[in-house]
Amino acid sequence: MFDSFLLFGVIPLRLADVLDVTLVSIFFYYAFLLFRGTRAVQMFFGFVLLLVGWFVAHWWQLHGVEWLFSNLATVGLVALVILFQPEMRGALTRIGQGVTNLDLRRVLFHSSSTAGNIKEIVEAVQDLAKNNYGALIAIEGRVGLRNFADTGEHIDSKVSARLLRSLFFPNSALHDGAVIISGDRIRAAGCILPLPASTDQDPGFGMRHRAARALTAESDAIVVVVSEETAAISVAYRNTFRRKLSLKELEAELKRHIDEVPND
Repeated sequence: MFDSFLLFGVIPLRLADVLDVTLVSIFFYYAFLLFRGTRAVQMFFGFVLLLVGWFVAHWWQLHGVEWLFSNLATVGLVALVILFQPEMRGALTRIGQGVTNLDLRRVLFHSSSTAGNIKEIVEAVQDLAKNNYGALIAIEGRVGLRNFADTGEHIDSKVSARLLRSLFFPNSALHDGAVIISGDRIRAAGCILPLPASTDQDPGFGMRHRAARALTAESDAIVVVVSEETAAISVAYRNTFRRKLSLKELEAELKRHIDEVPND
């Protein structure tokens, strides 16, 4: 009886059309949430920008630019599969894990708020430095660190000073890698971070310091480093690297940089 109706009294619309649009919107919404937190998001917006460029070239009849974009489109799908392959594999894995654990909310959503964890991080760093235990803690910002988290052991635990101390204890199997914190959770430990391609490094930098510099060069993560040799505390963020910080300075640095990351 109510198969169709007039939207605004002008546009004929079926209930099936409403259901169709709703389902497609839900699909794209959850697809975005699955890929959120990875570099695929930035790459996606890059492709959108190229698509907008093609439409502009077509509208203004820029035949050379339009020809270029048209030929690039022939390999676009293959390029998408290759570029997004790690993220696609990770998304499918998380879907399977979520169904198995009956915890779809945790699979599809995460919080970027880490302000409440600063006290726990500072307390852990204090004990680690006091005992000359090296540490490498990466706090995720807007750019996701999921690709690096996948190289370590999945933890998914509440941030606590006791757990951080145990992960970097010298006899721990995970102490040589990095701990990645995402939102209010320790996502993974024993993670492998990238090393800088340039050999022009400060001779006082160890492997942890170099990994911190390399990670912050390609993301907006905040990385805390505790030197195993000198017990010095350092913080890396974007193009800055502050060394030999006191605990108060460390806390101030974390608060300042975390405040720049919007909460969900």
